[in-house]
Amino acid sequence: MTRAVRWLLIAVLFCVGATALVAHQITYKGTVLSAAPKSLRVSVVDEKTKKPAPMTFVLDEETKILRGDTLVTFAAAKIQKGEAAAVTIDHDLDWELAIVVRLAEKK
Repeated sequence: MTRAVRWLLIAVLFCVGATALVAHQITYKGTVLSAAPKSLRVSVVDEKTKKPAPMTFVLDEETKILRGDTLVTFAAAKIQKGEAAAVTIDHDLDWELAIVVRLAEKK
């Protein structure tokens, strides 16, 4: 293998690796403030200030809602104010669009 081909392969691998680092999902954990079929408002602790701040996430038909490990509809989830929630977004797509909402299993 020639030197030029090696360097080209290294450059390609570097670009692919850098893209993978930039494109990622973020999960916000907090307490539900309010829930509606199209949005979920959650109190999330800000990492910089260490103070809770409200965040509103958009829910659409592709948002997965998990109650424990079970996939449920918004209506079946019966999301209550004050319960813990973890909301995953993809910052490359939309900072407000929830991809997955995880809730504790009901007892």
